[in-house]
Amino acid sequence: MPRPGPGRLQRPGPRTLPALGRPVDQAWPALPLAALGLAVIVALVGVIAAPRPSEADRIAEAVQGFALAAQERRGEDACGLLTPRARQAVAARTGTLDCATTIRSFGFGIDAAALRAARIAGVRVVGSRATIASEQLLQPDGSPFDRGLALERTGDDWRIAELT
Repeated sequence: MPRPGPGRLQRPGPRTLPALGRPVDQAWPALPLAALGLAVIVALVGVIAAPRPSEADRIAEAVQGFALAAQERRGEDACGLLTPRARQAVAARTGTLDCATTIRSFGFGIDAAALRAARIAGVRVVGSRATIASEQLLQPDGSPFDRGLALERTGDDWRIAELT
């Protein structure tokens, strides 16, 4: 093989990266883990900083859930939003059927669609009991619902205890 001399091109040798490039190259595998860690931290901060629903919001959610289940005659769901004593009272209306079957067969004895459309203007909470007076349960036209509601808190959930 002829030796390179003047006028002949030399083949370039292997290039070496500057010393600064090596730590950056070594960091690339850790970047996805760092991004995942950052995403987890952002998600946790969002969950922790999110406002908790107020008692009135949770009560309204229970009333709306009950009204929808009663309107659709989903007995198990509607009875699940009643206190045990209220379930017994519903079942006692027929004497032979349980709460869920009674609601599926006969409804709840209220205008569930009107209850679902009603706006709760005020709730009185005392300990683990809450009441919504009929004049605080307003129809879309502004008139009061024909009955009020009493609720009880069981654990973190509110249940319908009775129609007042």
